[in-house]
Amino acid sequence: MEHISTIARILGSLFYYPLTHETNRQVCQMIADNDEQEASPFAELLQAVEADGAEDLAMDFQQLFEGCEVMPAPPWGSVYLDREQVIFGETTVDYRRFLADKAMSLDTGMREPEDQFGLMLMAISKLAEANDNEAIKALLSVHLLPWAPRYLELMQKNANTQSYQLLGAMAQQWLAFITEELAVSAVEKKVYF
Repeated sequence: MEHISTIARILGSLFYYPLTHETNRQVCQMIADNDEQEASPFAELLQAVEADGAEDLAMDFQQLFEGCEVMPAPPWGSVYLDREQVIFGETTVDYRRFLADKAMSLDTGMREPEDQFGLMLMAISKLAEANDNEAIKALLSVHLLPWAPRYLELMQKNANTQSYQLLGAMAQQWLAFITEELAVSAVEKKVYF
């Protein structure tokens, strides 16, 4: 469970904050300091972050996670699962209830939907720290896996930097790994986006 918690926390941060954000600069430095670069699953990503540069990374984050007029890969589950394709939709409310049942609340200081991909990975990290396998399985099968593959596919397709393309691929691989490790399957839901 410790490795699930650690990787979920790292990926959650990388998906929630810009790669140029101080939090993620510290995460990348910690990874670089603690891992043998060749053995680290993050080695290629760290190299790409250096190569892509701050300006391109900031523009890519803005396009992928904040959007201007059109978001090619919205990071919120309700956009994919709700017929109206809106944030704060019915599935967000369902996920909010799930978090409340687990005595978890989200307060980022901003009014934002809890079903943001990075925030959901951070919730998995907290549940893993509490050794709550059943809650992790429920979060994955009901709230994340029904839409995450489509989201990660769109993210990789629309990312302009190698860093965000690699990040999407890493998240896909990690989700496949923990899905198999925990013997989880996604609840069938129609994906609209």
